[in-house]
Amino acid sequence: MVTYRYTAKDARGRTVRGTARAADPQALYLQLRSRGLFLVGQRADRPPRLRPLSSRQLAAFCQGLGALLTAGVPLVRALEILEEEQDAGPAERQICRALQQSLRGGEPLSAAMTALGPAFPPLLPAMVRSAEGRGDTGRICRQMADYYEKEAAARQQVLNSLLYPAVLAGMVVLVTAVLVGFVMPRFADLFAGLETLPRLTLLLLGICRALADGWLWLLLGLAAAGAAGRLLLHLPPVRRRTDRLLLRLPGIGRLCRQLCSARFARTLAALYAGGIPILTALQAARDTVRNAWIADQFPRVLAAVGSGTTLSTALAGLDGFEKRMTAALQVGEETGRLDEMLTAAADTLDQQAQTTAKRLLSLLEPLTILVMGAVVALVVLAVMLPIYSSYSVLAG
Repeated sequence: MVTYRYTAKDARGRTVRGTARAADPQALYLQLRSRGLFLVGQRADRPPRLRPLSSRQLAAFCQGLGALLTAGVPLVRALEILEEEQDAGPAERQICRALQQSLRGGEPLSAAMTALGPAFPPLLPAMVRSAEGRGDTGRICRQMADYYEKEAAARQQVLNSLLYPAVLAGMVVLVTAVLVGFVMPRFADLFAGLETLPRLTLLLLGICRALADGWLWLLLGLAAAGAAGRLLLHLPPVRRRTDRLLLRLPGIGRLCRQLCSARFARTLAALYAGGIPILTALQAARDTVRNAWIADQFPRVLAAVGSGTTLSTALAGLDGFEKRMTAALQVGEETGRLDEMLTAAADTLDQQAQTTAKRLLSLLEPLTILVMGAVVALVVLAVMLPIYSSYSVLAG
């Protein structure tokens, strides 16, 4: 549905202006014609440009909406209450207003969410759509609030683990820039009077001169290289090969497999518990994996499941998932508790991913300190070697 600003004429020839929602201009014409108006001109309002909500924002939105709907508050009034909350930011208020407008125009909540484009991930409208037919939208919203809360917690723990190494890496860059950009040039005039200089000193002095003369070109080159790299990663063959390589790297590959398996298991559990057909649930869960190599193998999985193969057997041959997840699938199929086993497997995989990340970072921290010490040692040697050589000459 699109919102149109129209200009029309009534039976007496008077001009009437207003807004109406319709699927297309032909539907708008028929809608106005039923009201005795003749369409003269129309202009489609552009939908609001909204940024994707974070997992924390989605969890808060679903939690609030689910609590209000469960308490018996009408849907439009529930969105008005969420819009008026003090904790709601500008993005949430804009989304609530857009949803209210669509609902007053007769659209269901799932269609209104889908029309807002990137604001909501495709999983949430799909879950709401499945609940609208049964009348338990409030329960589904609370369920999705738990889903997004766990997703946000897992992401936050990974970011917290990366904070200290990121600070160390920044210190390495800062120390290197200070030593090469400010310390070494101070000794350039002192070394100018010496006939010969060690190779290490000449090398660092050359780097200092190059940086002093072409730092702007260096920054432009790095920016261009970064932009080119991002463009390359958006190419499907390059993205597929890169994601496959990530899954095979020592240490990092295991972490990627655990994260992908946890996201897939948690999403599939939520969709299955929400009553989504298994093939539709598989397609939606595939989009949350965020790995092109794994996603490209799903046509084979969908074909196998569609032909009657069990889900655990179809996913067992897929390259990229942890065996623990496929084992949980098999147990869930045998016991009839597929969503519970998948949720438990996702929780376990999230914990394992955190442990793997901590182990990798525990190796990265001393390596970063070692790199910083090596840089400082090289600069000190480059400064001290000419001084020591000059003292040797004087002593001789």
